[in-house]
Amino acid sequence: MGASASREKFRESVSALTEVDVSADDAEFWDELWKIPSSGEEVFELISPEAARKLRDDRFDNLATLFTQATAQLCQIVETPYNIYFDQALNCARVLTRILPFLLEKGDLGDPDENVEHLCWGTGAGQPGDEKIGLVVGDDTSTIPTEGPQPEEEQEPLALLVVHAAMHMLFLPQFTCDYFEEKESKKRIKSYLTATKEDKAMRAEAGLGNTRQVEAGVILLPKPASVVWAAGAGVTPDQLGLDASTRKYDKNRIEVLRLLLSSCCDPLFSPADEYNPLASRWLAVAVAADAPNAICLFYSLLNTILGYDPSGMGVPYSGAFASDNHIKLVELSAQVLCVLLDCGLPGSPQMVQNNETEPIVEFEEASKGGFNVFRTLLARMDTAKELSFVFRGFSALLKNVYESKITLLPNSTIKLECFQELLVLLWKFLEENPMFMNHVLTQENVNQLIVPICYLMYQSRRDPAQIGLVHICTFVLLKLSGERSFGVGLNKPFKTKLPCDLPLFSGGHADLVAITLHKLVVNGAYKLVPLYSCFLTIICNISPYWRKMSLVAAVKLVNLFELFSSPKFLYSGEQAHRHLALLLEVFNNIIQYQFSGNHHLVYAIIRRKDSFGRLASLTLQKAQAQCHKVYGDHATVYNDADKAPMSMIDSSGNAVDDHSADVPFTPTEEWLSEMKASLPLETVSRLLQHLVPVVDDIVARKQGVVDEMEILEILKDVTMVGLLPVPHAIVIRKYQPNQYTALWFTAFMWGVIFLRNQNLPMFDGQAIELFQVSVQEDDD
Repeated sequence: MGASASREKFRESVSALTEVDVSADDAEFWDELWKIPSSGEEVFELISPEAARKLRDDRFDNLATLFTQATAQLCQIVETPYNIYFDQALNCARVLTRILPFLLEKGDLGDPDENVEHLCWGTGAGQPGDEKIGLVVGDDTSTIPTEGPQPEEEQEPLALLVVHAAMHMLFLPQFTCDYFEEKESKKRIKSYLTATKEDKAMRAEAGLGNTRQVEAGVILLPKPASVVWAAGAGVTPDQLGLDASTRKYDKNRIEVLRLLLSSCCDPLFSPADEYNPLASRWLAVAVAADAPNAICLFYSLLNTILGYDPSGMGVPYSGAFASDNHIKLVELSAQVLCVLLDCGLPGSPQMVQNNETEPIVEFEEASKGGFNVFRTLLARMDTAKELSFVFRGFSALLKNVYESKITLLPNSTIKLECFQELLVLLWKFLEENPMFMNHVLTQENVNQLIVPICYLMYQSRRDPAQIGLVHICTFVLLKLSGERSFGVGLNKPFKTKLPCDLPLFSGGHADLVAITLHKLVVNGAYKLVPLYSCFLTIICNISPYWRKMSLVAAVKLVNLFELFSSPKFLYSGEQAHRHLALLLEVFNNIIQYQFSGNHHLVYAIIRRKDSFGRLASLTLQKAQAQCHKVYGDHATVYNDADKAPMSMIDSSGNAVDDHSADVPFTPTEEWLSEMKASLPLETVSRLLQHLVPVVDDIVARKQGVVDEMEILEILKDVTMVGLLPVPHAIVIRKYQPNQYTALWFTAFMWGVIFLRNQNLPMFDGQAIELFQVSVQEDDD
């Protein structure tokens, strides 16, 4: 059958399904449908959203037969994986990928429908609500039904069969992997599991204690390891097959991963304020302890993503010889792994072993509601070798965002588009693996992550469509800044040339962070206003360890102080002065703890002494007059420093419901007293009191003609010992996990996945509830 003929035949079949009732016993129709050669593009084009919904709402029996038969054929290919049936299996997978999101619109998190419930979760007992997910903990046997009739009550739900069939098909010999041997070498496993002294020391430092020993549990090893798609974490190259690096199965892997992603899209149809990460049974099946090949899938996805080298080992245009399918596989793997790590409950990092010293999770824990085997595997990664692999993978892939633009030969390096998914995965590691952040900060060069993060923030600051990207970069910096090692590590010299209009400066990575965040405040989109507290908190957290600030960074920070102390910002809301308090804390930390190397900041403060003086001498009469001059007789419009059209975020990354915008703000005596009490001006005042006369004397002796370098040289030799207040305790504000930011990450992640799957539009924006989908009209 030619391509055009098969396309027309498929169109006729789809039309028949939406227009007339087709009997489930019409073997000729259904057999022909599954055998029509069709590409993914044709399936998505010919089964339009309107057709899929019409099928669901008006011809549900046809949809039920379509769903049931496609699922049965996938189960059959898992049982008997013969090459001659592979094309037919792909047709079934494509059709299921297309129709599943429209079923899930009426699923667990969407608008419930009795027919959909009974079709997906009915167990054959005739009760629509009868659930049988079947958590057979510790039993890695196939969930595909055996041949022959089964008792009606033992029928497994179609939803479970679809998800399990997809997970089986991702490791099907000659379809998505090579043939493999069932037995694994005990010697290989033993050598891989042996922890070094350094690993044990790291565990102790992270507070994980000793490994517990139990008799039995669910084994957390990839078995057989030879089917894992790539070496890296969990498996070593010698555990894989002879042709382990082959990419000949990439196309089929993509098709099946799309099916798995489609079956896990429940969260899209839940309103954000009602979202429950434990509510989706589809996701619960995919991450349960008995999910087939789940451990192999975790390491396959992770190693495929982080083992990819976008630079092609430094060979120009090597990407031109790379398969487009492999790049798609890397990007889709990142999306699927993000989804699988975003449901259920966090995994326990405590190591547990059986008598064979194999890592396990106890049966009792694995059988609890909300258990997620993928999050458990992520939390349990604890060897330096694995953590180094993860860090270097993130580093290489994130650096691609700017390295692909600064090549000597144009377009000689492939540019990956999945950096947002990578940032979500990085966040998951920082949040859920207690050893990863410590390893990154003490054993690796964390600046390899900071440079691309700052670059992405800098470049995205004005783009309203990239506000979410700036948010996630901010959260990562906030999380890292709560650790002393991070602040110390930022002192390393910054020498990278970035392809952007970043001001030239000579300094460390702390300067890069400060200059970037300054730019986001003075030249960023209006929707970044709620992040100002986070920006300043990041700078405040690193300031006690900032040994030598550059001139550019010093001027930028003092400029920020002038900006936030200006009447327009200061009177924009009752709590607007909190920005000034954070900036003053930055200055105090540097003056008290790093005075000797920061003459640039000291001089910048001296030059802007009037700004500090005006704030210290502010009276109620002056405040009311300035507020009236800026805002007139009308109520203050909360438009700059204190409010934006979204939830505020405090210095720990928590969402704050700020209702102050409903109340007109006018300076009062109480407000003035509270503001002055919250502003730590004493250290800066003492500094100015002592050093302003010194600088004035130099200027007077030179009759007003003086080189700034001369003043800086004198300030280098000045000591403030005994002249400043007693050094205050260093205050570090750490990110506090909470349900609001967890929900934000879920919505952001699914928003990225929705946008990145528009080539073949897997999801129709019309029914999405988790976030708002707006379509921009073309000018013409």
